[in-house]
Amino acid sequence: MILTFLGVGEAFGQFANTSILVDGKLLLDCGPHTLLQLRKQQQDLKEIELVFLSHFHGDHTLGLPALLLASREENREEELKIFGPSGLREKIEDLLEISYRKSIEDLSFELDTFEVPDLKEGTTHKDYKLEFAQTTHSIECCSIAISKNGEKMTYTSDGAPTEDTVSIASDSNILIAEAYGEGFSGHSSAVKAAELAFRSHSKSLALVHISRTKNGAEELEKAKRIFKNSFLPTDSLTVSKTFLF
Repeated sequence: MILTFLGVGEAFGQFANTSILVDGKLLLDCGPHTLLQLRKQQQDLKEIELVFLSHFHGDHTLGLPALLLASREENREEELKIFGPSGLREKIEDLLEISYRKSIEDLSFELDTFEVPDLKEGTTHKDYKLEFAQTTHSIECCSIAISKNGEKMTYTSDGAPTEDTVSIASDSNILIAEAYGEGFSGHSSAVKAAELAFRSHSKSLALVHISRTKNGAEELEKAKRIFKNSFLPTDSLTVSKTFLF
């Protein structure tokens, strides 16, 4: 798998909001900066087959209307799958109405929506296996693990990890984990992320969504004391199997 960190930041910091692109096909979270970051990558929007929304906070969802309508303007006809929390289709309708006074019916393509709580056994998309787990956040929030051809990546999104998060992250080639900081209710930290990487037997750990009040290098050192193969990705960084092994 080829992963592009479109953004690594928290809601109000100096980096683009956290969003990951997998193989140019699967988009994980879609905050206000995501379309701009996709443009920088010269990504063909028609090639995005699936969008995963971890939860309905703005830094993870407010870029979706722009993505959908930009895809319409570029004459997309291919179906787009969207996975997300409970009430997903209604939330998408709300976002389109508030942002541009549009609706799903105004799109030029089929939007197929799937609520993650209904997918307790996971699911597949073409050659990809998808698994989901809840985190402990201020609202319903989901992690996702993606496997293909013996490779696996897990993205925790926001929130403290749960035992289910440990389970789906098992043996990940790369674990991308929120590391907002200690002392913040409903969030993880560099230490918790490293403990998750260690417990899940992951091979590498990328720390994202670090609080703007924290020093990234210092947070990385905390993680490395527990899990040596930890790193800080940057906006627009692309990693592949060659990088991870």
